[in-house]
Amino acid sequence: MINYYVSYLSQKGFLMKFFHVLKSWLTDGCILYTVISACFLILSLIMGDTAVIKTSSFALMIPCGLVISIGTQILRNKTISAAWRYLSHFLFTVLGIFLFLWLPADSAATPMAGFLMLVLFSVLYWLVFLLCLFICSRHRKLMKED
Repeated sequence: MINYYVSYLSQKGFLMKFFHVLKSWLTDGCILYTVISACFLILSLIMGDTAVIKTSSFALMIPCGLVISIGTQILRNKTISAAWRYLSHFLFTVLGIFLFLWLPADSAATPMAGFLMLVLFSVLYWLVFLLCLFICSRHRKLMKED
């Protein structure tokens, strides 16, 4: 009888952790969807073409945001080494953008243009990521001094 309650409590703890991670994953995915769609809308306004974004593109931004948020969940996991966390976040970001934004696009781009876009995205990603790491480390140093 005691084993029943112990297993019930351990399952309840597991379910609470599971739903917490699920809620965090979905929240991150929705935030990323909002950011991605806003960037696409701003891009279409700059280009002056309102037909750049179709309804199907907006629908594909949702799974793109969810795939990127998987990488964000891995990035937050402190049990994994930092190098693997950063690399997996980068790979999930590239995977989400490639599968849900680049492949379904109706562009007649050459493979070389696709490769150059990947290189440009990678450079921008790592520049922003290094900037964020610098800001976080500077913030931690300032907090330790106080």
